[in-house]
Amino acid sequence: MKEIDTAEVFPTLRNISLSRRTFVACAAIAAAQAALVSAGCAPEVQPSGEGLASTAAFAPGTYTASAPGKKGPVTVEVRMSESAIESVEIVEFEDTERISAPARERVPQQIVELQSLNVDTVTGATLTSMAIIESVADCVNQANGDASALKKAASPEKSDETKEIQADLVVCGAGGAGMAAAVAAAQQGLDVVVFEKTAYAGGNALVSGGWLEVFEGVDDMKPDMTDGNRDMFHATLQKSLDNGVPKDFVDAVQADFDAYFAAGNTKVYDSMEYYALDYASRNGGPAKEYWLPYAHKVNDLNNWLFDQGYTVSGTLVGIVGFPWPRKAHAVDKENGEGFFSVFDNTVETQNLPITFLFETPVSELIVDGKAVVGASGQCADGTTYRVMADRGVILATGGYSGNPDLLKKYNEMWPWDESTVIPTTNSYGHTGDGHVLAEGLGAELKNMGRQMVFPIADSIDYSTETIVGNAGLGLFVNVNGERFINESLDRFALSAAVMKQPEEKLFIISDALNSGLVNGYNEQGYSADKLIEESKLFRADSIEELAQMIGADPSVLAKAVDDYNAIARGDVADTVFGRENMSEKDAIVEAPFYASPRTWAAHVTIGGVAVGPDYQALTADGAGIEGLYVVGECSDGNSGVSSMSTGLSCVNQMLA
Repeated sequence: MKEIDTAEVFPTLRNISLSRRTFVACAAIAAAQAALVSAGCAPEVQPSGEGLASTAAFAPGTYTASAPGKKGPVTVEVRMSESAIESVEIVEFEDTERISAPARERVPQQIVELQSLNVDTVTGATLTSMAIIESVADCVNQANGDASALKKAASPEKSDETKEIQADLVVCGAGGAGMAAAVAAAQQGLDVVVFEKTAYAGGNALVSGGWLEVFEGVDDMKPDMTDGNRDMFHATLQKSLDNGVPKDFVDAVQADFDAYFAAGNTKVYDSMEYYALDYASRNGGPAKEYWLPYAHKVNDLNNWLFDQGYTVSGTLVGIVGFPWPRKAHAVDKENGEGFFSVFDNTVETQNLPITFLFETPVSELIVDGKAVVGASGQCADGTTYRVMADRGVILATGGYSGNPDLLKKYNEMWPWDESTVIPTTNSYGHTGDGHVLAEGLGAELKNMGRQMVFPIADSIDYSTETIVGNAGLGLFVNVNGERFINESLDRFALSAAVMKQPEEKLFIISDALNSGLVNGYNEQGYSADKLIEESKLFRADSIEELAQMIGADPSVLAKAVDDYNAIARGDVADTVFGRENMSEKDAIVEAPFYASPRTWAAHVTIGGVAVGPDYQALTADGAGIEGLYVVGECSDGNSGVSSMSTGLSCVNQMLA
């Protein structure tokens, strides 16, 4: 691979390079993110504009101020002399660590270097960037300075250069599927260039909850098998038969289940075959022909990640829409951070030949004849990169849940019209860019109407990480305090029900024993006290008091909890909603009691670019587009964290 001379491209740039690996970046990378997180591209600063800081006057001292970021306030501490902003330090923030890291690193540095508030925001971390700028502006005004003048001061000048790179493989997108593809290809000796729209690696995996689905080698992590689990297992098998799954396949799963417990096992049962039945019944599609091979790919991904040093701990759990307990978290890492910490370490310790072009969205697929031979994109600093690739291009640009126009265009499921505001759980950038690029070359888009809505997003910021309570097995009530749904249903049914509730809102009700809080923090590392302060959680010593906090009739909520507890204890069956998987641990009996306010938001898109078994993009007549491969949520039928398995599978087949 041709190395990029970053000293030539960006005279003020401090390049971060390990062996043959090159980062195109403008500023120091945050120490905790050193391997994969870049602060973006930036050229030499040319002072322009009016109100330069060199003419400013401040009351010397250290000042503190806060402004709202993506998920909470960002607090800065600014030290000023009579004529200069001497330092800007972030002292508190709540935004996602890896996503906000480039902004927290670059924006303060540029403010000090330029003596200006007219600095670029970081792609993918705009709200964090703006929060830092506004907080510093507040401090400037506190020091009797003129923040409005500094917002017109020096700004970076854009480049008009075009740089060309030769590589073996181009990967478009540094989310889960893209990083799996890039790392796997580099491990097998390919020189890889990764285009990434944002200033960091991770994509939606960073805000997904970070759950890994595991089948093998985790017996000590399995919970005990309950009667509720048995009921759900048998219900899934019956639904599979009703959906036309071949009886011999269903019978084989039943026989394996029976043999497992006949051997004396007491932990929850699972297998790749049962996974196939479970997911087909919840997501649609053929169990044996699609979901079983997919389960094997997920298992291959798990083994590959474990070989890289990825570790999981705790007890396997279910999550909303997928309540069977097979989900695991990385050790000591919230959300999807664990995946990318492993990728960081693998890239660095193995000196892998990967070049990351951050803040550089792909705008063109380069074609020679009918073959895709490279990609081109413009960096945030204005520099255009044209990368030619001998082995082709892998699109891993994610879905389009962040693009309301596309969601409405292809919608076949939801009660949306042109006036509907569609919130999303997604991180920045998931707007269907890869779909548009592939379609422009004749690729077929399939099943685009299959859009999965997340039924329990944060009702304020629409994130998935602030949940308190059992997301897969808890009690869901509406704003009136009424239970309204079988909480273990699939996400399509749950979301449709939430949309019909008053204010399109619900609360997850839990207690001291099943809130999921450990030492005051939820599974994703959020402080319960902080969530309460921000009205993202309510806590009370009685159900009646909790009802008053959420605006419900205390008697209505108390009855919902009492009825729910009777089902959980096994005193009565759930004759109203038909939920099978209940156990006494689900009962809500011990103070303090919690209500986590939630709503719906666009989450993943299941349809995408049609691909063959090797992930080559296909036209409507089934012909492959030479040199173009599509993985992850950009491809048809793949979504969620486990879709990173398609990146690994694509590369393994390409190089077999």
